[in-house]
Amino acid sequence: MEIKCEKCGQKEGQIKNGRTKAGSQRYRCNHCGKTYTPVKKERMYPEELKARAIELYMEGDSGRTVERLLKISKNMCLRWIRKIKPKDRSNERVEVIEMDELFSFKERKNSNLHYDSCQQK
Repeated sequence: MEIKCEKCGQKEGQIKNGRTKAGSQRYRCNHCGKTYTPVKKERMYPEELKARAIELYMEGDSGRTVERLLKISKNMCLRWIRKIKPKDRSNERVEVIEMDELFSFKERKNSNLHYDSCQQK
């Protein structure tokens, strides 16, 4: 295979210059200094892995948990989720609000503090 520089078109003086993350060979032109990859490999994930990552996230696992379980980037997982689940939901009406016990604990704590301070006087 004859390697040709993308910038200047020279065929001579093309030297190997490492590899990309996907494993494609990189070249550098000695004439113009351009670094390029003539044959690019795509880094594709199997559809089953994408579906599993989305399923785990929708079941309540965090992005970091999905990253750890499936050995994929958290950002890649979140990018797949954004594609299927649009972020803008401003005009949706909320039917159910979940509150945790922190609010009731805080209120109880405040009332106990008030009660204790009254007792000491």
